[in-house]
Amino acid sequence: MLGHIARRLGHLHGHPMYNGFNPNQLLSKETHRHLQSSFQTTSPISMMSLWPFSATSRDYSQPNSSWSPEMQRIYDHYNSLCEKETGNGDKKRGPWRKVPSYNRSIKHATGGAHLSKLVQAKARLFTRSFKEHGAGFEYVKFINKEEKTCVCVFQAGHLLEGAPGYVHGGAIATMIDTVTGTLAGYLSGPVMTAYLNMDYRSPVSLGSVVLIQSALDRIEGRKTFLTCKVTSSDGSKLHTEATALFVSINVGHLFGARS
Repeated sequence: MLGHIARRLGHLHGHPMYNGFNPNQLLSKETHRHLQSSFQTTSPISMMSLWPFSATSRDYSQPNSSWSPEMQRIYDHYNSLCEKETGNGDKKRGPWRKVPSYNRSIKHATGGAHLSKLVQAKARLFTRSFKEHGAGFEYVKFINKEEKTCVCVFQAGHLLEGAPGYVHGGAIATMIDTVTGTLAGYLSGPVMTAYLNMDYRSPVSLGSVVLIQSALDRIEGRKTFLTCKVTSSDGSKLHTEATALFVSINVGHLFGARS
């Protein structure tokens, strides 16, 4: 698989855009070691580090002008739980952790920020493919490592309409898959969805802010079972309930690596 990546980089060498670029500088022995490790193991996402070079990726879960006061308020609440004060006034990491959100899932992995430019470079994560702020999926996720739960603050834009004035059921299913998949990946490493079972209780109004909360049910071998619910921001109204199953995978298969 690493040889395949090297060949892809070799095709770029000599192109006018990459004059002076040496692929071997990018794929050093140390880089080979990091890539080999990240693709052959199933370490949880929380243990993966980003590419240690200077290129940065945009975090789409940062506050922007389309966020309603309610969305900002809940974001601030959970963000404040990511740190807690000690007895002497110092701060340390709290039980909650904000999950960065990029326009490609591959960017979570070691080397992902650069690999995403080589592997299907035009591909984009569905929920992060809207150029206009607030038009589609506005959301931010937080994980509680102690409770093995994930909370997502979600604001649905006008392009997600199903029935007039309400969010399309498929958009809600997409967000449930996103949140449960994030928690499953954090707990079990690279996973793929095996099934989602949803019960829609009440519609979600366009532009409203809801909470999507997922929790671990159990882990059986390669299978991770979770529950999920979508509620109003104050928790008083239930919109959707769901159960999900994710199966651990060897991420190298996604890049054509041979076992």
